[in-house]
Amino acid sequence: MIACQIRGGALHPYSVEDADALKEYKLNQIVSIKIKGVKKERSYRQLKMFWAACRQVANNTEDPGWDNEDKVSEQVKIDLKYIDYWMHVKGALVIKTGSISYAKLSHLEACRFFDRAWPIMAKKIGITVVELLAEAERE
Repeated sequence: MIACQIRGGALHPYSVEDADALKEYKLNQIVSIKIKGVKKERSYRQLKMFWAACRQVANNTEDPGWDNEDKVSEQVKIDLKYIDYWMHVKGALVIKTGSISYAKLSHLEACRFFDRAWPIMAKKIGITVVELLAEAERE
């Protein structure tokens, strides 16, 4: 095992011994690595903001498909094609959307999901993303 640390967005050997171990490989050789360590934690504030925004949308629409926070969340996931699977059951389409739980999404995956979700939610009630997030933050 060669220990490395992230500096400036790149992996660097942690010690002189680790640097020496890397010398066993050719310059510019592609190597396969398995990374272990502490990852960035998911943001509770970000998840809380998502559910507050879902409530803002639900409270500001007459659309029965978007009239509660769970429906808003599901509609957004469907729009983003964030789907675990779909199937036909007795002529009806059944969709199982993916989970946005801490266990299922890494920090960066969650950031990408939420960044793509805000415009869908804001558009649904005819406001900007900045306005949506400001309203959600007031909650």
